[in-house]
Amino acid sequence: MENASVYRNYDLFLFFVSIGSPNNKPINAVIMAITGFFIGGPSNMISSAISADLGHQDAIKGNSEALATVTGIVDGTGSIGAAVGQYLVSLIQEKLGWMQVFYFFILMTSLTVVFIMPLIVKETNMLLTQRRSRRLAG
Repeated sequence: MENASVYRNYDLFLFFVSIGSPNNKPINAVIMAITGFFIGGPSNMISSAISADLGHQDAIKGNSEALATVTGIVDGTGSIGAAVGQYLVSLIQEKLGWMQVFYFFILMTSLTVVFIMPLIVKETNMLLTQRRSRRLAG
């Protein structure tokens, strides 16, 4: 849930910055660098969480080669997504302008939250269940 709040606050930041952003390349470059910083960190955490979650599957447990393959596929898919995203950013900027680039970031961040939410809910419920069982036992 905390990640959803961070994404929501970041989306608001992007929106308000993009409204007041002049048609100035250096300022927009700084804004894009900040955007990349805040998107890259959560992206790495999400891919690590997915790899760790897949590592708990019965088919992969104990098989380091299979786990390495799955981790490589997850990371490779993320890299391809980042490359496609960079192409889309330049395409959207040229055709529609910078404002639409920020709307694109808001859309992609929102979709990320939607797709990762089931995992967050599952993990949160598991942690709460473990805490309750510890309180009852101890």
